[in-house]
Amino acid sequence: MSRLLVLVLSCRKPPYDALWEAQQRTWDSVSVPDVSTLYYWCDELATMPWRLKLALDSAWDARWDMIFRTNSSSYADKERLLAHAATLPAERCYQGVEGIGFASGSGFFLSRDLAMILRLYLEDRPYDAIEDHVVGQVLRDQDIHNIPGAERIDYWPRPTLVRTQRSPHDASRIFEPINATRGATENDVRDTYHVRCKASDGDRQKDVEAMEIVHRLKAVV
Repeated sequence: MSRLLVLVLSCRKPPYDALWEAQQRTWDSVSVPDVSTLYYWCDELATMPWRLKLALDSAWDARWDMIFRTNSSSYADKERLLAHAATLPAERCYQGVEGIGFASGSGFFLSRDLAMILRLYLEDRPYDAIEDHVVGQVLRDQDIHNIPGAERIDYWPRPTLVRTQRSPHDASRIFEPINATRGATENDVRDTYHVRCKASDGDRQKDVEAMEIVHRLKAVV
């Protein structure tokens, strides 16, 4: 079984520090064998690729086979992340929700051999570059491309209340999965390994509330 490192880009400055605290008391409070978490800090956006290189350097001697790199607006289900990682190739693995030539920085898997490539090549990239774009470019230069099959549910912090087929007499929250035409059900949220809790209006308190709601849903068996 793969050993997974969840590598989280975070920030210690308000309002993002509240997201870090929310992650620690929700999904990162759950202990899962063979899964560990490392937060790395980027208080200046212009140093993001360099910070990722430093994070990989600092984590290199730890016991892990695969990374799930994510950020402060994500809810990461460790158990489901590990199960999904076990289905991926052990080498040349780069998988996340597709951007335009790169995997979205909200969450992507990276095998250890590719992490070494990034350690070698990120150092020479411009400080003002966007991290997930740079990662995609570095890997494309090595003829490595995003593997299809990633999943993510985008949570909009003020979901519409609707009646569902599962419980026709009760109102249930709607979640909107990326690239889909219907709202995700609560069961969809429970079954996914990654929920993005980023509000489109920039209100980070909504992100915190969304993360807590998702955590409560995950706790329901």
